[in-house]
Amino acid sequence: MPSLSEVGIFLPNILLAYSVIMLAMFSPGPAVLAIMGTSMHHGRSQGIFLALGVVCGSAFWGCAAAIGLAGILMAYANALIIIKIVGGLYLLYLAYKTLRSALSSVEQNAKLTHKDGSSWALWRNGLLLHLTNPKSIIAWVATIALGVTATTPIWVSITIVVGGILISLFGNLGYAILFSSRPMVNMYLSWRRQIQFSFAGFFAFVGFKLLTSKS
Repeated sequence: MPSLSEVGIFLPNILLAYSVIMLAMFSPGPAVLAIMGTSMHHGRSQGIFLALGVVCGSAFWGCAAAIGLAGILMAYANALIIIKIVGGLYLLYLAYKTLRSALSSVEQNAKLTHKDGSSWALWRNGLLLHLTNPKSIIAWVATIALGVTATTPIWVSITIVVGGILISLFGNLGYAILFSSRPMVNMYLSWRRQIQFSFAGFFAFVGFKLLTSKS
């Protein structure tokens, strides 16, 4: 178990990683758009099963990223520089993507739907949707890199992954529940631009921070 002093040292970076995951949940990609669209057009239960599949895909990529980074850093400590560059560039790309989405028309959002009837089919669709998106693994690498250095104890990576999976679970299920309610859809759409402009600025800040980090 880590000591309180260790927790105090690594907690800021862990919380920063959590912040990126949470804000990414509000900057919808293909998986979230599918959950939103399915919940709006086919009902809450179908959206929930699709969301659970997405969460399982996210958990897979999170564990893969943590294990891969740990192995790479044990063998090649200098590889952290490349990982941070890749992660920082991805976060800047996410800032650009979010800004572009904020400037786009509302009709471009929540357009992906999955209407297969069975729970298994919906879960499978969500899983495959996330597993086949190469940006998912890059996003996890970028997130973990925010809290990991060559000398970081393994519990930090585990904490980021477990917390990230929980955030993914509550966030994706939240989308399924909220976007099966028409008032919530209307409220989100009315504030969409302001939310995404703010997130674009945050992603740009964190990406720059990761690119300029010396640890």
